[in-house]
Amino acid sequence: MIKPLYIQVFLSSCNHTTVNGTRLTVLLYAAYLQASPAVIGLLAASFGLISAFMAVGMGRWIDRIGPKKPFMLASLVIALCGVLVWAVEGLAVLFFICPLVGIFNSMFQIGSHQAIGRFGKPEDRTANFTVHSLGISAATFIGPMISGLSVDHLGHLNSFLLLGVLSAVPLAALASRLLIYPPQAARNREASAESRGSWSLLKDIDLRRAYIVASLNNCLWSLVSFMIPLYGTQIGLSATRIGTLMAILASGTVGIRVVMPWLLRNVKRWPLVMGAQSMIAIGFIGMPFTGVYLWMGVLACLIGMGLGLSGPVATTLMYDASPAERVGEVV
Repeated sequence: MIKPLYIQVFLSSCNHTTVNGTRLTVLLYAAYLQASPAVIGLLAASFGLISAFMAVGMGRWIDRIGPKKPFMLASLVIALCGVLVWAVEGLAVLFFICPLVGIFNSMFQIGSHQAIGRFGKPEDRTANFTVHSLGISAATFIGPMISGLSVDHLGHLNSFLLLGVLSAVPLAALASRLLIYPPQAARNREASAESRGSWSLLKDIDLRRAYIVASLNNCLWSLVSFMIPLYGTQIGLSATRIGTLMAILASGTVGIRVVMPWLLRNVKRWPLVMGAQSMIAIGFIGMPFTGVYLWMGVLACLIGMGLGLSGPVATTLMYDASPAERVGEVV
């Protein structure tokens, strides 16, 4: 029998594959429609603009009702977004679907982190998040590859439709009761009655530091997901080569996460975070100075290794520092 943890990782990976593929297809389609770099940047930013203001409320909602219904709703909306772009051509529809995909991807990811924390014992949490991050890394590899290949061989609109179908997989799995979630840890009612404001969470110095790292990591993911496709388009790379470059970046995250259990056993958390940020910095600084595809791949892999290392470490630090009844809100 397949462990529930692995089923959840598979469902999260399906969602992440869809979103990463959609993000790249949006940028390639906008460039195909001859949108300016400023417009393409605005589209990339719109994935996270509204969701950033809704994330805390979504986290509280997921804490109250559990992850299943949010997962199903998110999968449905993201799938419909893919179908909508396929049915309605043009740049305007992208400005409608990008914020929606961002909002409901946030809903899925918040619920996913909360769900992963429910499986096993507290001492299993780091290992569970590492398994989850491996699945997400694989999805980050597969999504751009699907996007690049489908754009070159099927066209932009059919690429959106294909990704929309993939998004429906978690919806179908959960509707068939393939996965039942364990109950959340018992609430501390006295703690819940005190200071429910989100800012009160930042009084905890460990949580505040973890927040900074996680926020920086997410910001860098968004930047690299926008800058590499834009740079590749400007220097004349095909959609397949751009998708491959993003897949190489993702392979770096997979590679580093394979050895993460050993690193976590032998190196303290914060030195790992500092090393990860150094790798990301080298990759970002070096990328504009080369147009050679091989070196672009090396730098992309280095950025991926840094992002892949800092992400699960920051998530574990946040989860461990969070009140049991406010995990979704924190994430």
